Amino acid sequence: MLVKRFIRNKLGVLGLGIVLFIFLVSLMAGLFATHDPLEISISNRIQPPSRIYFFGTDQFGRDVYTRVLFGSRISLKVGIFSVAIGAVIGIILGSISGYFRGWIDYGILLIMDTIISFPSILLAIGLMAVMGTGMGNIIITLALICVPRFGRVVRGSVLSIREKEYVEAARASGSGHIKIILTHVLPNAMAPVIVVATIYVANSILIEAALSFLGLGVAPPAPSWGNILSDGRNFITQAPWLTIFPGIAISLMVMGFNTLGDGLRDLLDPKLKQ
Repeated sequence: MLVKRFIRNKLGVLGLGIVLFIFLVSLMAGLFATHDPLEISISNRIQPPSRIYFFGTDQFGRDVYTRVLFGSRISLKVGIFSVAIGAVIGIILGSISGYFRGWIDYGILLIMDTIISFPSILLAIGLMAVMGTGMGNIIITLALICVPRFGRVVRGSVLSIREKEYVEAARASGSGHIKIILTHVLPNAMAPVIVVATIYVANSILIEAALSFLGLGVAPPAPSWGNILSDGRNFITQAPWLTIFPGIAISLMVMGFNTLGDGLRDLLDPKLKQ
């Protein structure tokens, strides 16, 4: 039933198709690649797209097509792992905050509101400037940014679920707080979390690209869509393909996750089921 309803949502299916395609490309990048992404060939620098170099070459003669393929791996790893870590922490904090209320709720909300008060990109730049570049630090930074978003979503759901009759019945039967949260509250609060997760994967990918573009993300020569764009900005009039192709890749991935999130929202939101 859910699958049939999802299939009727054309944008959701389109988003799922784009996401699956990019996953496939990233997993099989070695098979689709035509060159080594780190191979330098000065004699072939700034070559336009051709049958040999599908997306042209950069200022070091590296194949842009191959670098874009392998760059998808970095973007997906950063987006998925950062959101997964942020979601787990946010779900724990949000469920505790919404269920127990009182001073615990106040303290957790204060921390989450403090993080949310900073613009995401500025907070990411500040944290990366302190922690240093590298994929691990990017994932930690983006996970921290995601935590209050998931925490607030879960808290809002838990506040309404904790007053339901089946939760009251579980309390009356002597079930402990942890058991009630794990068996009755969280399973019914996960639908909006799934939607938020797909949207924040796209957001994390954008922030990672921006950090790499600024030189605070994945360090060269590792291929990241952000640092490929950064390499091409000085040649944007001479060799526009250096920015066009990674830009298209970023746009496609972000559009795929966003439209998939919209499709899941329409599927899981009880107000939109009709």
